[in-house]
Amino acid sequence: MAKATDVACSTAGFEAAATAVREAFRDLIGADRYAVWFGDAAQIVVTRAAASPRGAGGSPIASVAVAVGSGFTHEWLRRTFHKEFGSAVQAVCGPDVPVTWQPCDERDARGSQPDVPAQASASPAPRRRRSGRSAQSVDAATAAPEAPATGPAPTIASGTGDPARHAGRKRGDGPVPSAGRRVGPGLDEFVVGPSNRMAHAAIERAASRPGEMSPLVIHGPSGVGKTHLLEGVCSRAREINPRGVVVSLSAEQFTTGFLQALHGSGLPGFRRTCRTADLLVVDDLQFLAGKRATLLEFQLTVDALHRLGRQMVFTCDRELDALGGLGAELLTRLRGGMNARVLPPDYEVRRGIVAGICAKRSLSLPDDVVHYVATHMTRHARELYGAVNRLEATSLMLGVPVTIGMAEEAIADLVRSSARSVRLADIEKAICKAFGIEDGTLQSSRRAKTVSHPRMLAMFLARKHTHSALADIGRYFGRRSHSTVIAAQKTVDDWMTKRSPIVLAEAEWDVEEAIRRVEDLLRAG
Repeated sequence: MAKATDVACSTAGFEAAATAVREAFRDLIGADRYAVWFGDAAQIVVTRAAASPRGAGGSPIASVAVAVGSGFTHEWLRRTFHKEFGSAVQAVCGPDVPVTWQPCDERDARGSQPDVPAQASASPAPRRRRSGRSAQSVDAATAAPEAPATGPAPTIASGTGDPARHAGRKRGDGPVPSAGRRVGPGLDEFVVGPSNRMAHAAIERAASRPGEMSPLVIHGPSGVGKTHLLEGVCSRAREINPRGVVVSLSAEQFTTGFLQALHGSGLPGFRRTCRTADLLVVDDLQFLAGKRATLLEFQLTVDALHRLGRQMVFTCDRELDALGGLGAELLTRLRGGMNARVLPPDYEVRRGIVAGICAKRSLSLPDDVVHYVATHMTRHARELYGAVNRLEATSLMLGVPVTIGMAEEAIADLVRSSARSVRLADIEKAICKAFGIEDGTLQSSRRAKTVSHPRMLAMFLARKHTHSALADIGRYFGRRSHSTVIAAQKTVDDWMTKRSPIVLAEAEWDVEEAIRRVEDLLRAG
């Protein structure tokens, strides 16, 4: 391998030296690990000495700098790979060339050139005092499938809402989103209706008066707008308090960040990131179920923020009572705040979502088409987006306006998919899962209320959600006659009229609440 001192006599030579260092470093740690932790995002810059003593046999290279990551991620990468990177620089540039590490955001703000010595330091930048921090959104990237043996990096990247830190922008121009990151919708774009009004009001309260209802847990099936509410509360919190610290993670990212910090001896930084937040947002709490170490860390984080009076907002795909594996202590803390349900969107909400999509894209859809989409795409909002995307693409491709006839043909397959058939086995499985009933109980001959009530509920839902004949339903649920199925349906109707409690798994339930819980599981598949 040719040394950089032999070729680094011009700008092109210094670039070639940087490339040689990159290749040597990749060879040392392996191509897979390099791609996972560095890839194209890492910048390696070889800087020229102020005076090149070529005649004296000295090196024309002043230093080699690597710019990668930011904040906690940068520190982890520096500690983990500093030795290997130094060896690569020594092999290419010689034994006396210093190596510096710096976060990407510092180099981006300064603007790097190959022939200008980098002003980087091998030690991390001093932490800013809390009183001077701008609004932050901390997002964890997805972990790699296979982590390096030294322990995976907690890929939590800090971004700031202060425009002065972004090159080429003036203070006051507004926040700059991270490169390649989708700008989330705000609360003003959220369509409010009976199915989500309580959750929306709770989110508004959490943003405007943080800490009063904390933790706030939003629960509901997939595709009903929970993530929209989370993105909205983050945006609103930044508007109200530009200097506040907002930490937004999925439960998977929290788990990944914690384990990476644990393996990389970076727990203090990870905890400082999460436990000093003014607003902590975590999506999909059900992902934490059964992860004992992560649950303990999460519980301690909740306790720390609660003592400070900070706001926490979490989401999950079912109500807390149905979340197994979180532990009694954490559930107690979550119940001590505010819990709000988001139901699948009703017709008015679906119609509002379609109208909002069209207005945002300046797409004109006739009222009958909007009604058709809102009537037939009933499971969740993502289906509505998919239907509008299909209609817009078809209109552009064919060069014709959207009509009801064209809509019926263009989204016919989406309508069929939305009306997914429910089997008797699906209903049995959902009821057993919702209320902790053992498999096979609904098909037994037992007549106790703890068995007969869920069995009658299953027959009622089978009549509602399947096209199975009465005889088939009776046969499936314990070889009963079709008249038993009719009687079960009438009984459940009577329960709903009188709001009578029913016995499920040795506990009393409101019948409508029980039905809603099972239907949520059926929608989730």
